[in-house]
Amino acid sequence: MISLRPAADTDVPRVVELVQAAYRGRGGWTTEAHLVDGHRTDAAEVRAMLADPAVTLLVATGGGNGADDRGTGLDCASAAERVLGCCYTRREAPDEHGAVRAELGLFAVDPAAQGAGLGGRLLEAQAASLAADGVDVLMIQVLQSRPELHSWYERHGFVRTGQAVPFPGDPARLKVGGLGMDVMERPLHADGRAVRPSA
Repeated sequence: MISLRPAADTDVPRVVELVQAAYRGRGGWTTEAHLVDGHRTDAAEVRAMLADPAVTLLVATGGGNGADDRGTGLDCASAAERVLGCCYTRREAPDEHGAVRAELGLFAVDPAAQGAGLGGRLLEAQAASLAADGVDVLMIQVLQSRPELHSWYERHGFVRTGQAVPFPGDPARLKVGGLGMDVMERPLHADGRAVRPSA
């Protein structure tokens, strides 16, 4: 069985390992290894998130990583709890119109567990919690030249804003010069569901 819970300090090493595998490894569809060099995060950054009252770092845990008959794609026969996914949200101050936004990031699923719906469960859990806390819009920055990631977020209620921001790290790490980040947003209903534009 997969469980979602707030991350603890003891999860930090596994979260770092997981994020590195998802974004810099070669095993999953979320990899950026062909576009960006170096580490995606480190223990100090993750611990700083845990210490920030505006941040919620959620982890998905379960035992094993085989298939079961409930559609999760995960075998929970192992007694050891293992972190299989994570994502954080950082709540921002209200803007000039009173709208409250939250940034989504550090969103990763173990490559061995990808494709089973775990990322969607993490996203929806964060969205529901944020909406209940008065957040109006969920925002994410998506690396350019990753159309499959853009499409995934669009299927989960995000829309492209047309805004782009610079790559947030050292530009020397980019293997493709000039890449930036596209800003995508998901307006939220009070229960966390995406507010989808009418046809």
